[in-house]
Amino acid sequence: MKVVMDSDCLVKLTKAGAKAEVVSGMEVHIPSLVKTETVDEAKGKGYQDGIIIERNIAKNRLRVVKPGKKAVIAATKGETDVVSLFLNGGYDAIASDDRRFLKKLESANIPYLTPAACLVYLHSAKKIAKFAALELLESLKPFISKEEYATAKLRLEVMS
Repeated sequence: MKVVMDSDCLVKLTKAGAKAEVVSGMEVHIPSLVKTETVDEAKGKGYQDGIIIERNIAKNRLRVVKPGKKAVIAATKGETDVVSLFLNGGYDAIASDDRRFLKKLESANIPYLTPAACLVYLHSAKKIAKFAALELLESLKPFISKEEYATAKLRLEVMS
């Protein structure tokens, strides 16, 4: 699966320690503005997440891509770049955890994944074991909604 990921999703997966599994099991691209937000600005504020994300970019596990032609969507600058990249690059989905943004994607019929859904996908695609997916979901729990957590946990528990 090839996805465009926004800052919100990338930071939550990083904080939960799940980003390594996600970027190993999915092809993840980010627009340069997301790199600026999650690496440059984060490091400037002393956040360890920025250093971790920067290492993944250096190892080409996370790819920074220019969005090209701008999409017309009422969103923040970073979200506009995420949608532009999606529309111009042959991606399967956008990965985000910003509820407001997800509603815009839904109304535009753009497929999306939440951080927890990324873990469900990895298990369903046999890229990680159920135990590992559930363990990562527990680490992600403090950063996501109760509904997202419960839905993902139920989905993982019923999968073989």
